[in-house]
Parts: sequence; C-alpha cells; structure tokens
Amino acid sequence: MGVVLMLTRAELRRRWRSVVVLAVMVGFVGAVVLALVAGALVALVAVGFALVTAVRRRRRDLAVLKTLGFDRRQVRATVAWHATTVAGIGLVVGIPLGLVMGRLAWRMVADELGVGTDPTWPALAILFVVPVALVAVNLVAALPARRAARTRPAVVLRSE
Repeated sequence: MGVVLMLTRAELRRRWRSVVVLAVMVGFVGAVVLALVAGALVALVAVGFALVTAVRRRRRDLAVLKTLGFDRRQVRATVAWHATTVAGIGLVVGIPLGLVMGRLAWRMVADELGVGTDPTWPALAILFVVPVALVAVNLVAALPARRAARTRPAVVLRSE
C-alpha cells in the first residue's frame, strides 16, 4: 500500500514560502549575474570605442614612430600598452571605489533589515577580475592595433 502524506495548512504554507523565497533568490542571483555580464560588455565596448578613437587621433604620431623605425609589432605593442594603462587606471580607481560604495550600500540595507554588517572583502573575486579585465582589454585592443600597424606612414603624413 502507498503512504499518504497529509500536511497541515501551516506546514503547506511554510513549505510554499520557502519554495517561493528560493525561486526569488535564484531569480535575483540570475538578474545580478545578467547585470554584471551586461555591464562588463558595455565597459568593453566603451574601451574599444576609446581605443579606436585614440588610434585615429594618433595616426600621425604612430606614422612618425613608424618612420623613425617602429615595426608593426612595436606599433601593436604601443596600442596594447595604451589599453593596459587605461584598464589599469580603471582598476586602481574602480576596485577601491566599488568596495567602499558597496560597503556603504550594504550597511544601509543591512541596517534596514536588522542583520549583521560584518565586513567581508571578496579577495578571490578581485584576484580573478584583475587579470581577466587586462586580458579582455588587450583582446579588444587587438583590432585597433592591427589597423594601426597596417597603416602606411607615407599616406598618413602626406594627407596631414
């Protein structure tokens, strides 16, 4: 014979609430991850646009450097160092600012909820984000660097 499971209304409500809370939490975590990924993509597009603009504005300078003896690899390295510098400054300013602002926001939320505000710092996340950001920015910089390396200096200097 089968076992019949009888639940009281209170038990059913308690279990239902826990399922709803779990679903809301999973949905919230998914939304946060989606927002982080979207933010990262927007940041990469912005950095890519800035690099394309910088390479276009510095066409003459890069042409002079090629005339003075830079080869294609050195021009690509120059653009890559520019991208690394931009990302490095962004990380040096953004990580501490984000930690401080996040801490302040969490303190406000935790005070309203009446929960503890013990500080925890995401050291592993920071150690993961820094090299990933630098690699991603340099991958984005590869296209403007390739275009800058292929530019012929005579054409650029003649048109200026």
